[in-house]
Amino acid sequence: MALAPSACGGDGGPGAAPELDLERSDVTAPLLGGDGSGSCPLLDGPHSYNELKGSLEDLPVDCVPSWTAAQLSDGFEAIRDTRFEELTLPAQPDFPRRIPWLDPENGCEERAPAATYFLHQWGYPTPWYARVKGDLTLETENEPYGSVSWSHHVAPVVRVDGQLMILDPAIEPGGPLPIAAWLSRFVAGEVDMTVCRDHALGDGCFEAAPVAPSLPSMASDYQGIRMRLVSEWRLQELLGRDPYRSLGDCPPWVTTCPPEPAPDPSLPPTVRRFASDRTDMPVWFPIYVIGDNFVPGLTTVRIAGNGVDELAPISKIEKRVILIEEFYPPGVYQVTVSNGAHASPPVSLTIE
Repeated sequence: MALAPSACGGDGGPGAAPELDLERSDVTAPLLGGDGSGSCPLLDGPHSYNELKGSLEDLPVDCVPSWTAAQLSDGFEAIRDTRFEELTLPAQPDFPRRIPWLDPENGCEERAPAATYFLHQWGYPTPWYARVKGDLTLETENEPYGSVSWSHHVAPVVRVDGQLMILDPAIEPGGPLPIAAWLSRFVAGEVDMTVCRDHALGDGCFEAAPVAPSLPSMASDYQGIRMRLVSEWRLQELLGRDPYRSLGDCPPWVTTCPPEPAPDPSLPPTVRRFASDRTDMPVWFPIYVIGDNFVPGLTTVRIAGNGVDELAPISKIEKRVILIEEFYPPGVYQVTVSNGAHASPPVSLTIE
């Protein structure tokens, strides 16, 4: 299959709902019997991903659970917008979270089962998984450098009027996508794909009997969907967003939120922490200064220590984040961020 990539969000921007083509797909269902009865040989026992993988044209369309157009619209909005008590982190006990759609680089293997689990709990016909493996690249505003690369991707899939529809707000928050349109967002060459009932990851695809949907683990910051929620929070900070807004009532697809107040050059900046990426790994390169009240064109960052005393070159600055793409030797530094004469207290920075 060769599909040309397309820009994320379309002409209407990332919050624009795509037009849905719900006509009968031209994709045939070669794994069905020739009588067109709708029986599905995939349900006859366990099957692996490698056994079933193929191209878009080989997908068993009629095996996938059927939804109405109303279920598709309502179900998509529910999994995109609902903030779940089950997804509350210990560090923010009064701040329920959505499925972590705003961290596209990693976590599809947790997002897809979480969405399927909640849809199952709400009484929708349980979606299957559309799984893709290959050289995949997504252009997205939800990454600091504008794109991510994957070796695989997965999202819930249902059938509406004979068309396979994908529910994947990480790719398109405006609405569900026909499967070919979904693939065109991140596929530029040949890939393997299939639909799976029971497995979103690994070698499996179908068990002999259906596996009840379950929520990926919330037991630790370092595994399951809880790890993805922690990563998503840190990523919002790297992007210069207020996580309480973007992960609360003002995600990027909501256009009715009032803008944040502009930074005030008559007040000093505040510095909360430093980072090099969305993990809790040591700081080395690049350096993100995360805080508030940074003023583009005014704010400066002085780094002193370990034989260095200079104004750091700033590659990017927004109200809540400063990016410094300069290599500094390992050591301990003091960092002072200033708006002219209004300076933050010096903050210790360890580079490892």
